[in-house]
Amino acid sequence: MHLVGVAGLATLLAAPVALAADDAGTQSSGTVETVVVTGALQRSEVARDAPVAVQTFTEQSIQDAGITRPGDFIALTPNVSFEQTTNIGESLVHIRGVTQQRDDEPPFAYVVDGILMPNPNSFNQEMVDLSSIEVVKGPIGSIYGRNATGGAILVTTQKPNDEFHGLLNAGYEFESEQYKVDGYVSGPIADHVYGRLTASYTNRNGFFKNLTRNAPEDPLSELVLRGRVVADLASNLELDVEAGYGKADGNSFSFNAQLSPTARFPTGVDTNYTNIPFVGNLKSFDHQKRWNVSAKLTWTLEPGTLTAYVAHDDLNEDMGGEGAVDLALFGVFPPGPVPFFIDPNAIFGYGPTDRDGSQYQMRSQRDTSAEIRFTSKDDQRLRYIAGAYYLEFQRDILLLTGDFGTGTAISTAPVLHVGDPGVGGTGGNNKNSAYAMFGQVSYDIIDGLEASVALRFDHEDRKNINTVASVSYPLGYARTQAFEQLQPRFSLRYKINPTLSAYATYGEAFRSGGFNALGTRALIQALDDPATTVQDQFPKESTKSYEIGAKGTFFDNRLNVNVAGFYTKMHNAHFFRFFPISLTRPITIVDQNDITGAEFDFTGRVTDELTVFGGAGILDTEIKKDVGDPLAVGKNFPNTPDHNLLLGAQYQRPVWDDVVGVARIEWNETGKTWFDVRNTPGTARATFDLVNAKLSLESDNWEFSVYSRNLLDKKYNVDAVPLPIDAFGIDFNFVTRGIPRTVGIEATYKM
Repeated sequence: MHLVGVAGLATLLAAPVALAADDAGTQSSGTVETVVVTGALQRSEVARDAPVAVQTFTEQSIQDAGITRPGDFIALTPNVSFEQTTNIGESLVHIRGVTQQRDDEPPFAYVVDGILMPNPNSFNQEMVDLSSIEVVKGPIGSIYGRNATGGAILVTTQKPNDEFHGLLNAGYEFESEQYKVDGYVSGPIADHVYGRLTASYTNRNGFFKNLTRNAPEDPLSELVLRGRVVADLASNLELDVEAGYGKADGNSFSFNAQLSPTARFPTGVDTNYTNIPFVGNLKSFDHQKRWNVSAKLTWTLEPGTLTAYVAHDDLNEDMGGEGAVDLALFGVFPPGPVPFFIDPNAIFGYGPTDRDGSQYQMRSQRDTSAEIRFTSKDDQRLRYIAGAYYLEFQRDILLLTGDFGTGTAISTAPVLHVGDPGVGGTGGNNKNSAYAMFGQVSYDIIDGLEASVALRFDHEDRKNINTVASVSYPLGYARTQAFEQLQPRFSLRYKINPTLSAYATYGEAFRSGGFNALGTRALIQALDDPATTVQDQFPKESTKSYEIGAKGTFFDNRLNVNVAGFYTKMHNAHFFRFFPISLTRPITIVDQNDITGAEFDFTGRVTDELTVFGGAGILDTEIKKDVGDPLAVGKNFPNTPDHNLLLGAQYQRPVWDDVVGVARIEWNETGKTWFDVRNTPGTARATFDLVNAKLSLESDNWEFSVYSRNLLDKKYNVDAVPLPIDAFGIDFNFVTRGIPRTVGIEATYKM
């Protein structure tokens, strides 16, 4: 796949350039919006001057695109992909070939209103009342610390001020029978004190039907509440306090199972096959509650700004559903009942039979973090940032499986308990503490030429305490690991003229290692692979990346173009594997993965009424070393589309009086994606295309829209977990269905 438009882009970069409109973030008639990034490098600057690849969504572009969940803006970002997994709060985000794995932390820093969110489950939820979104691509650990091996996602919500205003929005989607209501009120609540209250509620019947239970497979209800108070304690001192609460109830483990050799898959699995019905006999559940509170103090001084915050987050989640796989779906009917997870020859329940084998998971996390940072003034030749960070969190995990052989054909998945007959599993109490010191210096060598150096040192101590006793490991058995890393970043940025700049960077980052379940290695050796290299704990992942890029505004500020090329070397890349005989799900290691890629994006105002936008990304990944699976060497790394393309247009014009009609269409292509490290035939998803469309009538205080996502109703699987069993010549594949076409209406009233 060749990068589209490179020759045309070279012509643009060589063309004469007119001066752009002012850089205050305003947009004059017939021009594209001048975007200011506020957090990509921890200070505000015009996006085209920042020596980093960053995709920015302003308040207006968020509204135009109808962005309500993370997958919406990620679909508009080249070389970034999103997978909604089988649980409501869990998602996988992949940035430039650096992937997120199940049961592992994400490869990006997630920052909301300047505060780093340590809990990965805080990301995938309803997004309301936003001011901007910035997707920073490339290792950025020097700026944001641990886990930023792929980049950072920065979300800024609306800030209250002395103006009273509010909004009420309601919508309905027909296919899933989903309704949603959200809104906010904001304004002064006392002298120099301002408040904002935001709420959102979503209720969905579901996109898919379970044939056995004659009921929806994937219902969802979600409530999000957020409050924010900003107080001007003095003319140069601001206190910003936020608190949030979220509650979600839905489904879990809604995957389809493929098995070969069977009548349907005689020679291998097929990741592109989407016609397996949902027939599980157990009604799954996923209950999640989360809350957070933070306080941030900003003190503006003569030499710069001192910022300090403290934050606390709490998540509690439990879920239950079907077991692994039921061979009765394929014509094999073993006798039952048998103790689940005890007899390795047993075949576990997954289907419309009287075998109600089930699994249960419980996860909770409580974390407290604090940061202090000093940022010098921007209007000086030498600029700097210095600070320190501290994090402490406790994450408890319990994984249980059981089969009671009750003969129940339709029932709700039970809540399993440690010690119940026929129940086995693993559990751990994880205690982590981390601290970091960081700094950044930028210097204008000559007019237009800036050199920047950033350095961050992170240290993390992790401890895992066993909470499920077994023959080999008693209660309280403890494991410890420590990780630390020095993360540098160097950049050069040259402003060729006021509207065109070029940059080059080198950066390093790491993602912490962790613990697999106790006894994982022994189980895999005994049941799956005697020569396995899987361990009960896994090391840190690190990335080193080189990048060059250019950014420019052309044709009297009517066209913005960004282009970048990069090379990233990953060491100890984390990869999730599921071993079906031992029913273990460890994080394993691919020793070295090399990534080469390029991307560009553009926004252009063809006329005052017509805006076009688009972009492209290409990725070439190659596994260079894999001690655990030598057959993977030379293959593509899983979960990395080899390309993605985006093209869209928005047309608006007055309809009558103060009412404007807006029509928008988006086309997105996702390239071929492997899900198996060996690139086994049948474990790749073919290239597929999605189209979204939206029609709106807008005025100063109201808006009415009709929209469709996946307008052409493309059938595809969003995710797959292939499981080859070499010793038996059997292939499993668990796939997660993509959302079909949705059509909805939405009405908004602004006060």
